[in-house]
Amino acid sequence: MPGRTVAETAALVRSGEMSAHAVVQEALDRIEECDGALGAFVHVDAEGALQRASAVDRLVADGIDPGPMAGIPLGVKELHPVDGWPFAMGSTLYAERIADHTCTLVQRAVSAGAVPIGVTASPEFGRASFTASAVHGVTRNPWNLDLTPGGSSGGSAAAVAAGMVPIATGTDGAGSLRIPASYCGLVGFKATYGLVPRGPRHVGAADNDHYGVLTRTVRDTARFLDCVCGIDPFDRASLPASTRFEDHLTADLRGLRVAFTPDLGNAPSDTQVVEVVRTAAEKFVAATGAQSVPAQVCVDPDCGAAYRTLSAPDVHTHLRDAPAGRNIHPTLRGYLDAAGAMTAETLADAHEARARLVATMAEAFERFDLLLLPATQVPAFAAEGPMPTEIAGQKVDHWGALAVTLPFNLTGQPAVSVPAGVVGGAPVGLQIVGRRHADALVLAAASADAALTCWSDRFRECETAARKWPLDRAEFTLAARFRVRFTLAIPVR
Repeated sequence: MPGRTVAETAALVRSGEMSAHAVVQEALDRIEECDGALGAFVHVDAEGALQRASAVDRLVADGIDPGPMAGIPLGVKELHPVDGWPFAMGSTLYAERIADHTCTLVQRAVSAGAVPIGVTASPEFGRASFTASAVHGVTRNPWNLDLTPGGSSGGSAAAVAAGMVPIATGTDGAGSLRIPASYCGLVGFKATYGLVPRGPRHVGAADNDHYGVLTRTVRDTARFLDCVCGIDPFDRASLPASTRFEDHLTADLRGLRVAFTPDLGNAPSDTQVVEVVRTAAEKFVAATGAQSVPAQVCVDPDCGAAYRTLSAPDVHTHLRDAPAGRNIHPTLRGYLDAAGAMTAETLADAHEARARLVATMAEAFERFDLLLLPATQVPAFAAEGPMPTEIAGQKVDHWGALAVTLPFNLTGQPAVSVPAGVVGGAPVGLQIVGRRHADALVLAAASADAALTCWSDRFRECETAARKWPLDRAEFTLAARFRVRFTLAIPVR
């Protein structure tokens, strides 16, 4: 598993050169070896995964192609239900809940030959940019165990970065694919809103949440998208799949108009992060033959308040049945307070702010084709949190710490984080943003940039270091964790 991409592994399985059973067993062994120090997985279905892998092998033996994801071990973020698996969403409210259905995203991946292997950690309801919860504990960054892998898809990011699985699902409501990708040196792509289906029974009216995956390579991301995109009758916002993304990764980018902004006009950002990303952006322009043009973009700072207002009802939906006196995380409290204070006027103001932002970006993208900027405003911070309250000398609230990512959730534009360099002991990412529906172009740009970073050598260093992690960094011993989790019981960490 370590060192092989999704495309490489699937080719070996489809040809019969390697069995899916062996691939999955390799992933399980890797989890047992590494996850005691990371806390990336909160449930592992070893028996079920091996059974599904054997089913893939039987198809190959019968001369039937199991699909482009043949035998690929898939981590599933705990916000994505899988029938019969724990579905806590990082919350003590649902610590005993078992999913009674499987989301479309996972269903389609399985139809393409993927093998779901377990549930990866998320903060409660995915509402933080570091991964820790009262029900599951703290998840750590494989590059540096003192640091966070980001959030809310931090469990998926840690699992992929440590080589436990080559791909894992995630969500991006305000940056939760791009932030973990940035901190773990991965590819985290947020497609145009609606391109990746969210059915069935997705709860949320804010139209900010995007589904996707975390991978090590752009090609792996493109392959996954080609397997899962398309209209879903259970998702009113779903869009048709208009192209095969894997076929367009080598598009000619010469002459493309590319703009760089360190801060979207007003987002405070760490100077070291900005300089690393700026250098990566300059290399990208020079290597691709693109044309550098001024960004001249200034995002309304009221975007954060608009995002909070539009998202507050979704959080209220999860917590409205919470018992009186329950201790609410400060981030969730902020959403609940906004929901309680909401009036028709505040809701109208939020929609107007969103409309202004969409117009601002539409006008800006008349001047350029791609916008490059940091994927995170600060280096990876402490694994236990909290999120930063001050950046570059400026005080920020929860939404101000997401000021370079959440605007593109409000607009629904495609955006990806790819590795740019290392700051403070962990990677940081270059974010590439395109117009709505320019997903193929964004992925082609990400693929061209990835070719410049030679990141595979760094991953091998990370995987080697994993074997030396001290088990006492885990919140309880590896053996104890897997005695619980491999018997399919609800994990308690």
